[in-house]
Amino acid sequence: MEKIFLIFLLLSQTVFAQHKKKVVKEYPLAPQIEEYKIPEDELLNSNLKGSKWYFDLKNYKETELFLDKDKMKSDVLYFVDAKNFQISINQKNCKSLIKGTYQIMKTNGGTTTVQKGHQPFKIKSPYQKCVAKFSGFLSRALGVSFNENGEIMEMKEGEIYSPITVPGF
Repeated sequence: MEKIFLIFLLLSQTVFAQHKKKVVKEYPLAPQIEEYKIPEDELLNSNLKGSKWYFDLKNYKETELFLDKDKMKSDVLYFVDAKNFQISINQKNCKSLIKGTYQIMKTNGGTTTVQKGHQPFKIKSPYQKCVAKFSGFLSRALGVSFNENGEIMEMKEGEIYSPITVPGF
């Protein structure tokens, strides 16, 4: 009986050893989901390039920021070209430079506003502790608008939407 059991065990081991594991075929995601590119005619970037907007970080609230052309204010938002911006912070306890890219969208009325989840500013500078909250504000979905004369720019926090996810990931 033991010999039969031993032979059966050896036979079963060789049978199982010859079966290959099933390889689960992985299907790649559709070519990596690209960021939606906004057409140039829907952006105000070319109108803003080279302009400087002034503000005082002391007056910044966590949900809105007002900028104007008053050069007496200490902090500056400079639209370097049609894609890049830089912000110079000149506070007593904080001297900092924030750099990145921007895409500010047009609306029918000539002002701009946020498209669902659109983030107009993408910060490329390394983390800086003294402007962490301000950098966080700029990285959110913001609504950007101008007055009729184009002398005052207002940035307000837009609605927060959850990111698009792919099921199973």
